[in-house]
Amino acid sequence: MGLLLAPLALALLALCRAAPLHSKPQAVITFPGELLSAPSDMELAESYLLRFGYIQEAEVRRSSKHVSLAKALCRMQKKLGLEETGELDASTLEAMRAPRCGVPDVGGFLTFEGELKWDHMDLTYRVMNYSPDLDRAVIDDAFQRAFKVWSDVTPLTFTQIYSGEADIMIMFGSQEHGDGYPFDGKDGLLAHAFPPGSGIQGDAHFDDDEFWTLGTGLEVKTRYGNANGASCHFPFIFEGRSYSRCITEGRTDGMLWCATTASYDADKTYGFCPSELLYTNGGNSDGSPCVFPFIFDGASYDSCTTDGRSDGYRWCATTANFDQDKKYGFCPNRDTAVIGGNSQGDPCVFPFTFLGQSYSACTSQGRQDGKLWCATTSNYDTDKKWGFCPDRGYSIFLVAAHEFGHSLGLDHSSVREALMYPMYSYVQDFQLHEDDVQGIQYLYGRGSGPQPTPPAPLPTEEPQPMPTEAGSASTTEEEEEEETPEPTSEPSPVDPSRDACVEKNFDAITEINGELHFFKNGKYWTHSSFWKSGIQGAFSIANTWPGLPAVIDAVFQDVLTKRVFFFAGRQFWVFSGKSAVGPRGIEKLGIGKEAGRITGALQRGRGKVLLFSGEHYWRLDVKVQTVDKGYPRATDDVFTGVPLDARNVFLYQDKYHFCRDSFYWRMTPRYQVDRVGYIRYDLLQCPQH
Repeated sequence: MGLLLAPLALALLALCRAAPLHSKPQAVITFPGELLSAPSDMELAESYLLRFGYIQEAEVRRSSKHVSLAKALCRMQKKLGLEETGELDASTLEAMRAPRCGVPDVGGFLTFEGELKWDHMDLTYRVMNYSPDLDRAVIDDAFQRAFKVWSDVTPLTFTQIYSGEADIMIMFGSQEHGDGYPFDGKDGLLAHAFPPGSGIQGDAHFDDDEFWTLGTGLEVKTRYGNANGASCHFPFIFEGRSYSRCITEGRTDGMLWCATTASYDADKTYGFCPSELLYTNGGNSDGSPCVFPFIFDGASYDSCTTDGRSDGYRWCATTANFDQDKKYGFCPNRDTAVIGGNSQGDPCVFPFTFLGQSYSACTSQGRQDGKLWCATTSNYDTDKKWGFCPDRGYSIFLVAAHEFGHSLGLDHSSVREALMYPMYSYVQDFQLHEDDVQGIQYLYGRGSGPQPTPPAPLPTEEPQPMPTEAGSASTTEEEEEEETPEPTSEPSPVDPSRDACVEKNFDAITEINGELHFFKNGKYWTHSSFWKSGIQGAFSIANTWPGLPAVIDAVFQDVLTKRVFFFAGRQFWVFSGKSAVGPRGIEKLGIGKEAGRITGALQRGRGKVLLFSGEHYWRLDVKVQTVDKGYPRATDDVFTGVPLDARNVFLYQDKYHFCRDSFYWRMTPRYQVDRVGYIRYDLLQCPQH
């Protein structure tokens, strides 16, 4: 058998060695942040075939490895419409290196078992966070058009919501982003989505390390000026010169601007480009611009930084001293913001010095792959800070339309021209292929082309990340763990005569599956703002979550996995449906004896939850179930104006609630108390007598 395999192995190796080499630049260096060596063709093939379901791990370990690979290559070539040679030929390698969807071509994500289709036609979606590459309005429009691709040929409708759980939750994330299927940096895997169902099922995730555009390059939406928010026109003429990026020429204040037509000289229309000197995103400063220099952790900063954050997002203080004022915002990406490298999001600095020479534009010098790059300081030789220059990018509309097909139950297609073909290709005048139409109509039937439901008005106050330590949170929502919960059957009231409206206070309050839950002495009630059914219960805690004590101190639900964490005394339990892990001591989380009991929880950031006890709080990493370093911290450092002896702390409708006795204090995402009211009348909506 070994002798028979040898020719195949030699042939595959020969093919690997036969790949043509690029012409070599005068000097080639290894840039910091990049792999020292790319995987061999054989390593690439094994990894690709495993990742996308063409071969199993056991087959790779067998002695007949090359025979298994040859069979797997045939399966892949057939699936992707390539010539079925069973060899690692040039066209197969090209397909393996092409940017694509991360959903397997054979089988599915092993952790999740989705349904074939949704059991209702009126679907909702929610955008949890936004890429800094495009204006929020541009992304919202792209997603709406992507859903319209499918609603035009089916009875399906799609409505955007801004709080609570939607059927399809959309998020941008990078690398390991909480679902057990990490992205791989720039290029390669662009996005993935899960089949219909509850929890993470149906959700769509986009790689935030990609450069998201409308498929034709940089899309810079202006502000102010006289162009009514029109996008920059690159190149444009100003004072007889041509410019392909935002400039400060012609101004004395250093503000970046661009023309919105081909010639400013002729048309005089312009707008200001995204800049931290003009505004910030998110944070807690209402969009105020950066203030430079600013003080953070005792050091002075004269530009945006990622220091103090674990997610790589660039931020700045909006006053001269963050340590004192705790005011900050996220820096918008400039038109020259780099992608990847070791300076993600920082702007190119021109001119810059590289190997002793000065460069006033992006260059491919020093690279074998011909990719354009720039330094993000004035001297690469001394600072070694760099990134790739913006390219055409990937169309957020086309990728979203593909991923939403998965969210609706479609698999990958073998038809190259179909939207559901796994590899990305840009199409200017997009039309849904007949193969896609047949697939979606097989699931949902024909439609007369209903229009998507117009999005509801944006809330006046958007949820913002936490300001502590300049970004103790991220612009993304909660990460998820590797298992999905078992469904919980609808509970039956054990004592309908027990009226929640006569209770003076509650042991714990939280939101689970979109409904407020009120716990008291072994019972609980539910109330939903989306339905007119009012208060439901009382239900038995023991029937729904077997093994819990009667008195619960705090509860929170992990948004994506739907796991529910219960705290009582110095113990906690984690439930997936009726399956539980626990009890375990909170010291296992890294919480010391200074916490007698947990009194509340606020879900924040990438799998982070703030746990409150007395006058302090801890930040819990939900995925690894340990408290982050640097905690506990004083509650009134951030949450000023709320009772420090609050009995219940929870997040509801994107606002923070602190309860004491029969009252609650509601705090906006900008950390201002906007209401003090009665739990009974405002949250339970009991009748006032």
